Amino acid sequence: MTYSERALHERVARRESHEAQTRGIVGLFYRTYVRATREFLTQHPGATVLDVGCGEGILLRGSGFAPIQLDISVKRLRRVSAGCKLLICADGMELPFADASFDVVLLIALLEHVSRPERVMEEARRVLKPGGEVAIVVPNDVWMSLGRLLLLRWPPRYPDNLSWVSPGRIRRMAEGRFTVQTAFALPIRRLPFALNMYYWTVLRKLQKGRAELP
Repeated sequence: MTYSERALHERVARRESHEAQTRGIVGLFYRTYVRATREFLTQHPGATVLDVGCGEGILLRGSGFAPIQLDISVKRLRRVSAGCKLLICADGMELPFADASFDVVLLIALLEHVSRPERVMEEARRVLKPGGEVAIVVPNDVWMSLGRLLLLRWPPRYPDNLSWVSPGRIRRMAEGRFTVQTAFALPIRRLPFALNMYYWTVLRKLQKGRAELP
């Protein structure tokens, strides 16, 4: 991440707390992917978990899960309460961990905030053990921006969204590196991503070789 990108994230952290996500109509949508993430983690008891881009730690606060939490923003990390194994200020594009260190990596509402999502995905793959899984949530930028307009928030696009990450882009990033375990839109799973707010997917790191994705 460049110096200017770091500075942008710190400016946004000063101005906009992630706590606002948990309240009002925004909170209703936010809690859909919080539930999905916690349900996913219940399927991995005893797993070593890395939460990349943890922000203020509200995703797993009070859940009983204790991951290693990492974020680029010192200001947001200072707002994290107890409930994690370790807090680290670092760049998701250069994770400070050895290869094959984790069973699970969380990239929850993160990829849209970096200029090179492919680099973050490659780092997640590197630190995952063979057969380990990465859980990803990305927003539908169009609906998010419309929602901010309706709530009279400025600018319409979330201030530190730097990339548009679609389901197709995630599949391309996964090809030859991961297999897709599950994928659906939220909050209404029976509707396509174009009519929803978020896209949830779980990818499993290939143990060896390459595989064709469905």
